[in-house]
Amino acid sequence: MMTAERDKTVPPAPVLATPVLATPVPAAPVPIGAVPRQATQSEPVQLELSRQAGADGYQVIRVTGELDIATAEKAYSYISKVIDGGHAPLTVDLSGLTFCDASGLGVLARISRHARQAGRQLKLASARPSLLKLMRLTGLDVTFPELRPTARAYPA
Repeated sequence: MMTAERDKTVPPAPVLATPVLATPVPAAPVPIGAVPRQATQSEPVQLELSRQAGADGYQVIRVTGELDIATAEKAYSYISKVIDGGHAPLTVDLSGLTFCDASGLGVLARISRHARQAGRQLKLASARPSLLKLMRLTGLDVTFPELRPTARAYPA
C-alpha cells in the first residue's frame, strides 16, 4: 500500500500592531464539477494493489482518499509502475475516492495513455456520480467507455 500525504506546515501568523475584529469568513465555493470536499476531511490518497489468482488473473488498484494536486504525482508513479510490471488486465476502483480535482483528472488521463502505450488493458470502476459528471464535462469519459451509462430501451 502507498500513501501520499499533504505538506502540513503552516506559516506563522503575522503580528499585528492594532487589534482586528474577528468576522466570519464565508466558505470558498466548490469549483463547478469538482467532487465536494468535506471541511473536516484531510485524507491522503491511498492506493492498494490486489491480484486475482490464476494465470490470467487481473489486478485491482483500490484508490481511497483525495486525488488532488498534493497527491497526484505519487498516485501516477505508483499506478504506472503497476502497469509496467504486469500483463493482466488492470482495474482502478474509485469507490473510495472522496475528492478529485483537475490534477486528479490529469492522472486518470495519463494512466490511460500509459496503459495504452504499454499494451495493457485498463478500466475504471465504481466512480461516484459527481466524478462521472466532471469526467463528462471534460470529455474524459470518452477515454473510459465502461463508465458511460448503458442506453436505456424504451418501449415503442
